Parts: sequence; C-alpha cells; structure tokens
Amino acid sequence: MPILDTVVLFAVADRKDPKHGKAIKYLGGNRETYLASFALLEFDIVLKSRGFSADKRMELQALLLKDYPQIKIHPLTSQTLYLLAMIEKDYQMEYFDAGVAAEALQHDGVIISTDKSFEKIKGLKRVW
Repeated sequence: MPILDTVVLFAVADRKDPKHGKAIKYLGGNRETYLASFALLEFDIVLKSRGFSADKRMELQALLLKDYPQIKIHPLTSQTLYLLAMIEKDYQMEYFDAGVAAEALQHDGVIISTDKSFEKIKGLKRVW
C-alpha cells in the first residue's frame, strides 16, 4: 500500500493550496493507503514552529480524524528507524523525508508526494 507524505496533509489542510483537490482524493479516496507516522509528526512540528497554538493544532488533528476516519497510520518500528538512518547516510536526505521514505520501503515502495527528492532512492516509486 502506498505511503502518504506530509505534503498531502498540508494540501488537505489549506483550501487555497493548488494541490488541495488532488490531496483530498489521495487521503480520502478508495485506494488503500497508509499515512506515514513521520508525516503526521512533521505536520504537527511544522504547525507548532509556525506559531499555531496547541488549541489550533488540536483542532486540525480532530478534523483529520473526523474527515478521514478510514485512514491507516503506518506504525513506527525499529526497522523504520534503521531504514531512516540508512537513507540519511546513503542519500543525504532530510530527517523527516528519510523517515517517510523508510515507511514506504516497508510496504510496496510507493510514496504519494510531490517531492522529487524521493526519486533518487533505489526501490522507491513516487506518485503524484
């Protein structure tokens, strides 16, 4: 099953984002997908760093749960962290991107993202 990257969450959360409609289809569509644990964590950390209050962050997470109750979240494992470190070392990727890539490699190697940096990782296929 494909893994959803953080860009999907940001596009879904912002109606003005040109990728909003397509992101909704990926997050809420019939296609079986997993949301990367790293994507969920990165989403919250970025919101916090941009000054979103705890209440606003809680609201956004609650809306995600309400609007997309079917979404599955990939579990974070020691294997994920091992692969993350390997990807960081071998491909010089940013921490959260390496984490999302690691989660995708644990499934079918497909990641749903607009981030082209995922294309350099052997065994990974980027869709979108």
